[in-house]
Amino acid sequence: MTDQAQIRTATAADAARLSLVANATFLETFAGTISGDALVAHCVKEHDAGHLAALIESGARAWLAELNGAPIGYALLTKPDLDAAQTGDIELKKIYLLSQFHGTGIARDLFQAAVDGAYGFKRLLLGVKEDNSRAIAFYTKQGFKQIGTRKFDVGGTLYDDVVLARGLTPFA
Repeated sequence: MTDQAQIRTATAADAARLSLVANATFLETFAGTISGDALVAHCVKEHDAGHLAALIESGARAWLAELNGAPIGYALLTKPDLDAAQTGDIELKKIYLLSQFHGTGIARDLFQAAVDGAYGFKRLLLGVKEDNSRAIAFYTKQGFKQIGTRKFDVGGTLYDDVVLARGLTPFA
């Protein structure tokens, strides 16, 4: 056994692992700030293993951060689903890491895997809850700038997100 986290490309066969860590990290991040019913409804719909497998099979790219074989974080790139998107953009739809691993460098490595996976695209876009100052600070440090806002549906409840973008090499 090793105590070093590993980041690897996830496939549709990893959908159950992705679902598990997606639910754990989403609940850990938003429990107490978003209604419990909305959280559960969101997780049931958006983090279902079948849904995640279908996304990957239709061209989405995913990465898993694992420690001793246990999923502790993940990232997901998809076609943009943002009004601010332009031709040549890709969206970082999800990137989450269990909080006990914050500050270890794993989030940075997971983010870098997603950036590397976005090679050939012009810009990387993402939406983040407007009051999530920790995430916004991380993304700002990574070169993102706000380009818009959106409403984000979590289990039928709308929340305000900021939409951020950063250029990608060699196009930046």
